[in-house]
Amino acid sequence: MALLRVLGRLTCVSAGLVLIALGAIAMGLAHQPEHEFVSMGNHVAARAVVVALKLAGQTEDVRQSADATLNGVFLRFGGVPIGLILLVGAILPGRDRNPIPTEGGEGEQSDFSTIAAEPKSSVARRIRKQALALARKGNPVAAAELCLDNGIMDAAADHFVDANQLVRAAEVRHDQNRFAESAELYLRAELPELAARIFSQQDMHLEAANAYEQAGNQSVAAELFEEAGEHVRAAECYEQSGFPRNAAQAYIKAGMWEKGAICMEQTIAEEMSSSVGGVQSPQVKKFVRMAGNLFARAGLEERAEAVLARGESYAEAAAVALKNGRKQQAVNYFLEARDAPRAADLMRELGQADEAARVLAEHHRDLGDDEQAAVHYEEAGELLAAGDIYRMLEQYERAAGCYERYGDAAQAAEMFGLAGQSAEAAICYEKAGLYAEAAEQAALEGDEIKHAELLDRAGNHLRAGEMHHAAGRDDDAIAVLQHVTHNHPDFAESSAILGDIFRSRGENTLAIKKLGHATEGAEIAQENVRVFYGLAAALEANGEISEAHELYEKVLAFDYSFSDTQACVERTAGKLDAAGEQAASAAGNSNSPTARAGRYKIVGKLGRGGMGVVYKAVDTVLDRTVAYKVLPDSLKENPQALKNFLREAKSAAKLNHPGIVTVYDAGEHDGEFYIAMEHVDGSTLKEIVRRRGKISPSGIVHVLSQMCEALAYAHEQKVVHRDIKTANAMWTRDRKAKIMDFGLAKVIEEVRNHTTVVSGTPYYMSPEQTLGKNVDHRTDIYSLGVTIFELATGMLPFREGNLPYHHVHTAPPDPREFNAELPPVLAGIIARCLQKAPDDRYSSCLEISAELKGMLRDTVRPANRHS
Repeated sequence: MALLRVLGRLTCVSAGLVLIALGAIAMGLAHQPEHEFVSMGNHVAARAVVVALKLAGQTEDVRQSADATLNGVFLRFGGVPIGLILLVGAILPGRDRNPIPTEGGEGEQSDFSTIAAEPKSSVARRIRKQALALARKGNPVAAAELCLDNGIMDAAADHFVDANQLVRAAEVRHDQNRFAESAELYLRAELPELAARIFSQQDMHLEAANAYEQAGNQSVAAELFEEAGEHVRAAECYEQSGFPRNAAQAYIKAGMWEKGAICMEQTIAEEMSSSVGGVQSPQVKKFVRMAGNLFARAGLEERAEAVLARGESYAEAAAVALKNGRKQQAVNYFLEARDAPRAADLMRELGQADEAARVLAEHHRDLGDDEQAAVHYEEAGELLAAGDIYRMLEQYERAAGCYERYGDAAQAAEMFGLAGQSAEAAICYEKAGLYAEAAEQAALEGDEIKHAELLDRAGNHLRAGEMHHAAGRDDDAIAVLQHVTHNHPDFAESSAILGDIFRSRGENTLAIKKLGHATEGAEIAQENVRVFYGLAAALEANGEISEAHELYEKVLAFDYSFSDTQACVERTAGKLDAAGEQAASAAGNSNSPTARAGRYKIVGKLGRGGMGVVYKAVDTVLDRTVAYKVLPDSLKENPQALKNFLREAKSAAKLNHPGIVTVYDAGEHDGEFYIAMEHVDGSTLKEIVRRRGKISPSGIVHVLSQMCEALAYAHEQKVVHRDIKTANAMWTRDRKAKIMDFGLAKVIEEVRNHTTVVSGTPYYMSPEQTLGKNVDHRTDIYSLGVTIFELATGMLPFREGNLPYHHVHTAPPDPREFNAELPPVLAGIIARCLQKAPDDRYSSCLEISAELKGMLRDTVRPANRHS
């Protein structure tokens, strides 16, 4: 391109010289306009000029203008001037064709020497006129190019503007180093990006920012607005370009706190979405505090609280709330910030002293300061929590005080005991109804009267009576000992003490009765020989010499040297001889069954139950002791029931198993229906549970195994009990379980269906029995499940409410809720026995026995391996 321009310049010089020569000749031949030379010269000159301009790199518009001017122009008038112009144009350097500036500054200004100097005023005026003429003829571009080629830059720019060639005009202004005007022209030409670059290079920040904003480059515009100090507009541009953090900073500089806070909220959201630490990130925390501060400065306190709370800057949120008088909200924020002391101070101001103390207690407990925690719990009225901590710290007296005020007398008593304060411990144990423990504390305190009184209330009437008797308080002893019931294990010993007291007072009838209770069914042994001797003495004193003499002889036979027994025997023998008494008189009440003639001689009363009264009797035919049960009078009113009773009694009599109380006989005597059965020396399971509470798992297995064997045997004989319960199972002195009253339940049930006189307990009845459906041996299995539940927990599965409904519809509780030590196998046996549908229970008691044996094997094997 440079070579062509050089050639062009040479051509222009040649053409210029030719035109000057031709112009001079043409002027000489002016009077011959149609001369062949003139026409040829015009044409040659015109072509030469065009070619020269083209090679010189001039624009197409200039070339066309030159062609139009020279083609047919008066060579004679223009040859010399045009030739001079070509010479000048060839000599002067050409202009840069790419004046648009770039980011790197290229095109800004090449070499100052490339800008054509303004021509002399006369030439310039002529060219301006020519250009104006061209413009008026409607060719402003040619006018502009003419001026541009002649270095008349201002006029060129103006003509380009008139021609709406704003970019060319901008280039001209740029070549003139009139950069601001160039940029404005670029703006008018809708090239704001180019304008923005020029403004920016000239450090015209505001104008550059406006241009960049117009060009849609918001981020750069924002930076330039900041440079120009236009912070609001900078912030708006930052917002539009998605830079909320920068926008916030700009708004802050402009003092627009709310908008700054809003932008900072957006910044927080962005940071949390990208930050690993989330709201706990230090950067997020910083932004949260900034946003809260900005909202506060804007007077938007609630929004400040909200943003701080969302950002878990609770301490700062609390400060804002306090400033606005929102103390309760500040309390909540301090609690969230784990600033318990400040929260507690505010709570006290708000009248929440108890809650403040509770907060401080939890605070100190978290810090491991248990004693301070206890102090504050006590202050807060959390006495149970305070007591537990004092107990852990072994500050027993303070623990006791807390428990006592809380109302837990049992724990208070225990703590007073550990603190060595027996009197207070006794009082609290008594309040808690734990009379045995209270009695121990009273004993430690040395208060014998209180000790005995508490033993009595604890049910240990025997020990209480012994203490009163030993201290000479026999009236108190009598009152206490009379609380011991006939079926209680201490009954005999209590009766012995009462007998001694009555005998010492001369109340021989009462003494005989009580000493008789003490010796009833017992053989003379070393521990009770004194009681037999006392009974004999009471009988003698009461004039019953025969009975006294017989007992003295028994005592003498047992222990020849006991007291003065030998003398007593001789004395009573003498009395008998003197009175001529040959035999013992009959004892008892003439109205009682004892005086009744027949096979069975009644010797005592054993008890009363739903099936009737039970007496101890002697079978005078077979000379054996039996249990003689007289059935209810209501049985007489149902002849069919009587018939069935005899049939069931015969069926029960066929049962011969060591786990079943044997039925010897059944019938009617003197209008009373009776059943004679094996007399068992022991207690019912009901009495044992009532006395001792729940039975140990090993004891349950022992009892249950025997009952299952007995029931399995009965069921094989097609006999169903229908009333299995703890009251119908005996536990003998030789640790055997025996089931009694086989067959009677069905008879009583039949009587119940016809009358309302006799009624039974529904606690053990199976669902099908409750609904009056036909039953089989599986009803005994259900009742057995209730019985095991009672042995395992000390209570029944259903104790209150509509019992029949519960047995039919309500699922029984898990016995392990009441006895956590109960093995899963036993709990599973109980659950299966208590299934509502018979098919879901065990099919026989032998299955239960098999599970128990498996349980015992699993228990024994590990021990054997260990050994």
